[in-house]
Amino acid sequence: MAEINTSGYQAIRDFIQSSWKYIELRDDTNAAIVRLSPSDSRVTWTHSAGEQTLKLQIVVKGSDSDISVPKTFSSSAIYSVATGGSAYSVETFTPFTMETDQDELTVIHSIQVPQV
Repeated sequence: MAEINTSGYQAIRDFIQSSWKYIELRDDTNAAIVRLSPSDSRVTWTHSAGEQTLKLQIVVKGSDSDISVPKTFSSSAIYSVATGGSAYSVETFTPFTMETDQDELTVIHSIQVPQV
């Protein structure tokens, strides 16, 4: 069995960054709250080029029009489509309840390729 080399892993990371571009925040019942792509100013890739771990960051506020408060957030998921589809990566975090328009949540979803 052959092993993937460094260039192969970089090609996989490049594919993920260009194709898996939707991040969804979910509540404590695993229901979707919001799904956004990097075309939205609240979502950005934050890792440096060539890093093994890809990091997609989302920042939401209680004052955002697509967020109703109070709302409890407990996980993020990565998709290749704007609606529907299957999550390629799911990451849970300590639940955070957004209670006021002034509250803000920053989530950095990390995908390690290869996972070590």
